[in-house]
Amino acid sequence: MILSSISRITDHYLLRNLRSSLRLYLSDRLTVAFLLGFLFVLFLALFGPSIAPYQPDEIFFAESGGVLELQPPSVEHPLGTTSRGQDVFSRLLYGARPTLFTGLLGGALVVTIGVAIGVSAGYYGGRVDDILMRVTDFAFGIPLIPTAIVLAAYFGVGTWTTILIIGCLLWRNNARVFRSQVLQIREREHVRAAQMLGASDRYIITRHILPNLGGMIVLFFSLGTGLTIIISASLAFIGFADLGVPSWGLMLRNAYNSGYIASAWWWSFTSGFAISLTVLCIFMLGRGYERVHETNVSEFGG
Repeated sequence: MILSSISRITDHYLLRNLRSSLRLYLSDRLTVAFLLGFLFVLFLALFGPSIAPYQPDEIFFAESGGVLELQPPSVEHPLGTTSRGQDVFSRLLYGARPTLFTGLLGGALVVTIGVAIGVSAGYYGGRVDDILMRVTDFAFGIPLIPTAIVLAAYFGVGTWTTILIIGCLLWRNNARVFRSQVLQIREREHVRAAQMLGASDRYIITRHILPNLGGMIVLFFSLGTGLTIIISASLAFIGFADLGVPSWGLMLRNAYNSGYIASAWWWSFTSGFAISLTVLCIFMLGRGYERVHETNVSEFGG
């Protein structure tokens, strides 16, 4: 009965917190601008292949019969063509989906592993904490890019391989932060009261621990997503990517290998700018939510 009352109070607090967070989140013009930027990228990821004027691998020929290579932006090709006569604009639209898909899944995997290890270590403490922190220390000693290259070469390149490799290496950056936060939260009066009333560990973690980590979870999810996009683009740039998937990282690689990365700016700049814009929007959205969460915690209490 007492736990049921606590649950209703917690639900009311979370609902009030959510409403206040949404109002505060949308009150900042810069955050709204980054939100619109991310929604635009999301729109391209969802509908890009449907609105692309051409197929990504379609080759265009001039009236003389030669390949229409390295053509600057025009009405027929808004972002010009590649050295193989392919439409850059169409490849950019097709590349949004695999790039964002890899980033979001990689970020979700990074934060899921980090939360599981950090919360378990901080809440249970003792031997569980010692074991999980030694595993984290070992993970910190593993170099990211060289290990990713070796694993990609061993297991084969591909979207799912890239997501698993990056997710299983980047979680180490946030597990310790989550642990330190849980060590503080578990000492709060309402958590101690729930423990004395006989609440289960699952109830305490889901009702009291995780909601107080909300801002940090979103922040590290955005960081993990951005880093996954950058690292996957880096792996694609050095050749560890599925050549059949027209991602933005692969576009940069093709522009570099062609030898025209500087002269054919419409080819290299657009994919590089798309990656930078996407990562910036995702990171700033995470920072904005963290700021909102901290404001609500200080206003309504933990």
